[in-house]
Amino acid sequence: MRAHLIKGWIVAILATLAVALVAVPARAHAELQSSDPADGASLATAPAQITLTFGEKLLAEGNAVTLTEVETGAALEVGPVEVTGDTVSVGWPESSPAGELRADYRVVSTDGHPVEGSITFTVEEAAGPSAAAVAVPVADSASPTTDTGSEPAEPSSDPPAAPSATPQETDDGGGVLIWIVGLGLAILLGALAGMWVMRRTR
Repeated sequence: MRAHLIKGWIVAILATLAVALVAVPARAHAELQSSDPADGASLATAPAQITLTFGEKLLAEGNAVTLTEVETGAALEVGPVEVTGDTVSVGWPESSPAGELRADYRVVSTDGHPVEGSITFTVEEAAGPSAAAVAVPVADSASPTTDTGSEPAEPSSDPPAAPSATPQETDDGGGVLIWIVGLGLAILLGALAGMWVMRRTR
């Protein structure tokens, strides 16, 4: 009787140990406790980041968070994964469409067991970098303007042409001398003619 009782106690103890060994690892796995944005939330504008909080601390390596547009399946580029204790966060993309988005996560708990899951939420307004203002140059009214009409003509490299001689440019003294010479010749010719006539008459 006592042998059967001892065996019963041994079986019960072993069964309890077996249940404990199975239950302890299950409790050690990191499970999602909360998120920001919350699962199923509707946001007027895009958040600054996605934050996921789990039930225990996480390893610093092996964690990943991705963001996908549900309608098109397009993947959006989020910031690098940052781990702080039991929290994982990633920066929001520089640009994202409006609509339903899904954040998929894969984290590693301290016992090395990976945990995967996802949350979905809706953003009503698209996000993106603001367009840079285009600077239009404005002419400075105070700056001096160039007057093309007052610019001096460039000096010519050709030498100045020599003035041509014209009859109007002859010296008046030369004309008087010619008249005197002509008058003297006429007087001389008249005298010679008179002498010739006198000789013939003799």
